[in-house]
Amino acid sequence: MRLRFAIALAGLLGCDPGTTLDGGVDAGLDARAPTPRSVSIGDERATLIVETDPLRVRVERADGSVAVASAGPGLELGTAPRGDERFHDPTMDLPPTVSWRGLELGDTGDASSVRVVDADGRAATVTVSTGALGTYRMTVTVDPAVDDVALLRLSLGADATGTYQGLGERFYDTDARGWIVPMQMAIGGRPSGFNEHHVPVPFFASSNGYGVFVASREAGAFDVAATDPTQVRATFEGHELDVYFYVDPDPREVVAAYTRQTGLPILPPRWAFAPMHWRNEWTDRAALEEDAARIRAEGVPCTTLWIDNPWQASYNDFVFDDVRFEDPQGMLDAMRAQGYVPLVWSTPYLDAVDDGAAPTNEAEREFVTARDEGWLVRQGRDASVYVSPASPGAAGGMIDFTSAGASAFWQSRARLAVDMGVRGFKLDYGEDILAELLGARSQFTFSDGRTERALHNVYNTLYHGPYRAALDAGGGDDGGFLLVRASSWGGQSVADIIWPGDLDNDLREAGHDQVGGLPAAISGLVSLAASGFPHFGSDTGGYRGGMPDRESLLRWAEHTAFTPILQLGGAGAHHNPWLYDDEAGAIYRTLARAHMDLVPFFRVHARRAAETGYPPVAHPSMIWPDDDAGFDDPYVYVLGGDVLVAPVYAPGATTRALHLPPGRWVHWFTGASFDGPADVTVDAPLGAPPVFVRVGALLPLAPADLDTLVEVDPPLVGPAQRPFLRAWSFPGAAATVATEEGPTLEVERTATGLRVAVTPASGEVADVRFQIELAHADPAMGTPTAVTADGAPVPASPDADTARAGCDGACWFVEGDVLWLSVRGASATVVTVAE
Repeated sequence: MRLRFAIALAGLLGCDPGTTLDGGVDAGLDARAPTPRSVSIGDERATLIVETDPLRVRVERADGSVAVASAGPGLELGTAPRGDERFHDPTMDLPPTVSWRGLELGDTGDASSVRVVDADGRAATVTVSTGALGTYRMTVTVDPAVDDVALLRLSLGADATGTYQGLGERFYDTDARGWIVPMQMAIGGRPSGFNEHHVPVPFFASSNGYGVFVASREAGAFDVAATDPTQVRATFEGHELDVYFYVDPDPREVVAAYTRQTGLPILPPRWAFAPMHWRNEWTDRAALEEDAARIRAEGVPCTTLWIDNPWQASYNDFVFDDVRFEDPQGMLDAMRAQGYVPLVWSTPYLDAVDDGAAPTNEAEREFVTARDEGWLVRQGRDASVYVSPASPGAAGGMIDFTSAGASAFWQSRARLAVDMGVRGFKLDYGEDILAELLGARSQFTFSDGRTERALHNVYNTLYHGPYRAALDAGGGDDGGFLLVRASSWGGQSVADIIWPGDLDNDLREAGHDQVGGLPAAISGLVSLAASGFPHFGSDTGGYRGGMPDRESLLRWAEHTAFTPILQLGGAGAHHNPWLYDDEAGAIYRTLARAHMDLVPFFRVHARRAAETGYPPVAHPSMIWPDDDAGFDDPYVYVLGGDVLVAPVYAPGATTRALHLPPGRWVHWFTGASFDGPADVTVDAPLGAPPVFVRVGALLPLAPADLDTLVEVDPPLVGPAQRPFLRAWSFPGAAATVATEEGPTLEVERTATGLRVAVTPASGEVADVRFQIELAHADPAMGTPTAVTADGAPVPASPDADTARAGCDGACWFVEGDVLWLSVRGASATVVTVAE
C-alpha cells in the first residue's frame, strides 16, 4: 500500500503520467485498423472505433451493441484569438471570444492513429490503445503549430435511460444528469463564496455498464445532458484530451477499473471505522476531558477524538498550547488509556511576517525559514510570496509542496505531533490554488516550474503527502489516517477519508444558491464512492449555521450510523445529543452501537476497495440497472449490496416513501419483510430509520458492547476483552464472507435445512456466534430438528443466553424464529441444520 502511495505521489510530482496508470495501457496495440482514415482497438469485451469523414467515435460491445458513441459534432476545437494564454471558462457553452470548430476529415495515419483536420486545416492526431480488459484509450493531441486553440470538447450521446454516477464530490443529486459539473473550485455561487467542488473527479460511470474518464489536470467541465438533453459534453482547456472508456456488465466494476488505473485507495486503520467525536473548540483540557468521560458514562462507543483549531502555541507550529491544554503529553496519554486515539487539525500555512519584521513566535520563525529557502508558493508577475487570505487567524504563507525540501520540512513538523501520540490529521483549507480569478489566470508559480493550470487539482494531494509520510514513519502499529477536505483523482492513494467541509446544519437540499445540509451529505457520500473515494464522513449535524436543531442532528445521525465513517461534531457549542435531552442521548447511543456492530462488515468492503477498487457504497441504479423505478430517488444508497439505507431528510416527516429493489428485504429495526421490486411507505420515527437487509445476506458484526477498537484495560471493553465475531444471517443462496478478523464464513439454505461453515485463519478469531433468521430464510425455515458439526450430533443448549455466550465446539438454541449457533475451534467446522 505504501509503495502504491509512493508511485502515485511520484506521478503527481510531475513524473511520467504513465507511472500512475495501469502498466501496459499503451502496450499490445491491436493493428486491425481497416483503413488509414479509421482506427480501432479492442479485446474480447469491446472495441473502440474512431472513424473520420465525418469523425465518429464509438465503443462497441462484443455482441455488437454500442455502449457509448459520439454525438453532434463529436470532437471540436475551441479557438480564440490568444489561444490558451488566458482563461476560457469550460462550464460555458460558448465562452467569450471562443469559436467551436469540428474535426472531421481524416488525413494520414497508421494502425493506431489518424490525423484529423478542421475546415481551416487545423490538425490533431487521434491515437487509440488498450491495456487492461475492458479499458480503451483515445488521445487527441493538437499539432504544436496550431496556436489559437483554447479548449477541446468531446460530445457523446446521452443515455435514454439510466443514471450518471461519479464526477467527484457533488452535493446535489447523486445522478449527474441535467447538471453542468465543473472540474475545479471557483469563486462565486453559494453563500460560502465558492462553487463547493472540493473533490472534482473527471470520471463518470453510467448505470448502463460503461464509464468515461478524461485524464486532464486542466480546467474542465462535464455538461451531462443539461444544455442538450441528448448529449454529454466533456470540455477541457489545453491542447490534449486523453480519454479512457471502460466497459463492464457490472457498473461497479467500471468504477473499480477506473480506480485501479488512477490508484487504489488507502485502507484506514480498523479503529478509524469506530464512531468519532469532536467539538468546534475545546476551551481547555478540562472541557476535553469532560466530553471524554461523558461519552463513556453514556455508553457511547467511540475511538477517535478530534482536537480542532485552536490547539497550537502558534499557527501551524505543531506544538501543543500548554496554556489551553495543561501538560499536553499527559493529556494525550490519559486519552489513550480511556480508549481514545487523538487527531488534530492542520492547514498548509505559516503565520506570515512582513519583510524586515522580526518574528515573534515559532510559526513566524518557521515562515522566515521557509521564505528564505524558497519553500513558499508565489504569485503574480513579480512572483512574490503568496500570503493567503483564507488562512484562519493571521494571514499565512502557503507551503510549496512541489519542493522536496519543503515537503521534508513539513513532514518533520508534523512528526512532532505524531511523536506525542497523535494518529490522525484533519487537513483543512489549502484550496487557494484556483484555476482562475474573476476570469483571469491566477498566476501561481511553484518551485518545479508548474503553474495553477497543472496544480489546481493536484496541490491538495501534494499537501497531504508529508502528513501521510509522517504517520507512516512514526505511527507504529496503530498507523494513522488523514481526514481531508479537498482532493482529486489519484488522491485516494494518499488520503484515507474525505469530509465535506462546511455543510448547512439542517435538512435543506443543495441548490445553486445554498450549500445544503443532510441531503448534500448523502449526495457527497454516493458521488464520491462512484469516483474512487470509498471513505467519506460528513459532520453529523452539519456545520454552517452553528448547532443544529434536535431533529436535524438525529436524522443526520441515522444517516452516518449506516455509513462506513461516523463522526459527531460541528459548529456551535457542541453536537452532543445527550445535552439536548435524555431521549436524544439514548437514540444516538443506539445508532452509534449499530455503527460499531457493523465495523467488521464495513471492513470487508473497505479491504475489497483497497485491493480491487470496487466501491463499498453505491446508488441502487449501479446494482440493479434494469430496475428503473428506483432511479429517481437520489437519497438512497446500498452498503456492500446487502444493506439498503433510505435516510429521512424531510423536516417533520415520520414516514419515508422509497423503492425497494428486487429481492426480499427485512427492516433492520422492525423485522418486517417486504418483497421487491416495490414502492413502499414505511414508518420512520426518530431513531428507527428505513434500513433494510437483503435476504441472502451474511453480515459479520462486532461484539455488542465494545467501547473502543483499541486495546484498553477493564472496566472498558475493547477487542482483547471480546475475542469473538458475530454473524447475522438471512439464509438464501450460498453466501461467503472472508472477514478481516480471520474466519471465512459460509451460510447456505439447502433443500433440507442449512449448511454453515467456519474456516478459521491461523492465530486469528476462532469463535463465531451466529444469529440466523429462520423466518426470513429463502425459503422460510421451520424449527430445526437436528444439528451436526462435522457429522457429529450437537445437543441443544439449555437457553439462548448460553448459545449467545459461546461454547467449546458447537452449541445451539432456537428462540422464536431465531437460531442461535455458536462455533468455536481451531479447525474448519461444517454445521448442518436439519428442519
